[in-house]
Amino acid sequence: MSTYERIDALARLVREKGVNREVLVKSLYQALVKATEKEFGTPQDIHITWDHQTGDVRLEAMLDVVENVVPGMEHLQIQKKKARRLKPDAEEGEKVPVPVDISEFDRASVNVFSQEFLTLVRSAEREQVHREYADKIGQIIPRCRVQQVYRNRILVQVAGRIEAVVPAEERARGERYNQNDPIIPVLIRVEKPESSEPQLVLSRATPVLVQRLFEREAPEIEEGVVQVRAIAREAGVRTKIAVASNDLRVDAVGTFVGVKGSRVQAVMRELNGERIDVIPWTMDRRVLASNALLPANVLHVELYKEKDPVSGEERNRMVAIVPDDHLSLAIGKNGHNVRLAGELVGCRIDIETQSLWEETRKWEEMLRVDASELPGVSESVLERLRLAGYDSANSIAEADESDLLEVHGVGKIRAAQMQIEARRLVEQRRNEVESLKAEADAVKAEGAEENTGNG
Repeated sequence: MSTYERIDALARLVREKGVNREVLVKSLYQALVKATEKEFGTPQDIHITWDHQTGDVRLEAMLDVVENVVPGMEHLQIQKKKARRLKPDAEEGEKVPVPVDISEFDRASVNVFSQEFLTLVRSAEREQVHREYADKIGQIIPRCRVQQVYRNRILVQVAGRIEAVVPAEERARGERYNQNDPIIPVLIRVEKPESSEPQLVLSRATPVLVQRLFEREAPEIEEGVVQVRAIAREAGVRTKIAVASNDLRVDAVGTFVGVKGSRVQAVMRELNGERIDVIPWTMDRRVLASNALLPANVLHVELYKEKDPVSGEERNRMVAIVPDDHLSLAIGKNGHNVRLAGELVGCRIDIETQSLWEETRKWEEMLRVDASELPGVSESVLERLRLAGYDSANSIAEADESDLLEVHGVGKIRAAQMQIEARRLVEQRRNEVESLKAEADAVKAEGAEENTGNG
């Protein structure tokens, strides 16, 4: 293979990969310098030109014109007589371009040239991919086809030339792909050019994919008429998406669902039948939680604040009360429904049946000791305590002394006395209630035994 056939083949390969001409010339130069160093021991002064009209590439070594060539310097010098065949007016001390023929190099030098050239092109190609895709993270990448499925990873070819991968953890449950299948993923990361891994990291599991698919179906999203406010997803199983409208005349849920469900069904088809719940967004988190737990009928939602045992930070927890026969609906298969509802709302949601909640509330109400039962506290002070939020002995027992002192008519001594009495009354009531509860539990257990025996 001649020099120019070899260069043309390499250049054609590079053009197919989309690497520009400047990168090609730079890579040829560096590769040829390495090859001449391998061939002669010292590198030549290389000059490369590319004819923009014909596309021809010229590789030349700039040799010094001398009267007599020094032995061993034939790759750096040229006799004046020979130089004038190339340039009639060549004079001693000038540099004359002499064509370089790689085919005359030994095999090791040719291999150095080819490997160095392709390595440099590969590096330039990865730099170019990084620049092209770095600002496309979170977007759907078009023209993707499955190249290979290996160890649960999907190797993907983008636009017929760029290597990408869908890692095992970014695959949706239940999806199966064969070689050359089209695939619609979202770009989640672009590896650095130095990495040896496929440069584009794609995902089929991210919730962003669902949002981007809806954007393709509903132009109202891009126009800003409607928007996605929250989204929770277990890829391949179920997605919950809370949507809002910026125009009172437009129904956000209807926009996402489409006429006769056409839009949501199109997204579900692309996600291989993954179930999608579209719910209206609201700032009231209790209402949002009720909507997110559909198809279960939520009777009531209570919001609690509690401290994280590990970090010590305050966090929210919700308890949703549902009819006894809706418990399984609220939890969902393998807990998907309540788990996704919690992700959508932004806090943990526990489910309680109506009967259990009513029974719990009954015992909690029995534990309450009214503030009027405190001995030695006048009606006027009780009224001021109630206005300050202390309407029970329980709340007074748990209050900080400094907070009680802010109530008009309550001094340090009276505050201390009230808390002592409040704690005594609360403890006394707790013992009474626990005794009653133990009796009730015993009666229940006895009834259950009788039912078992009759059965």
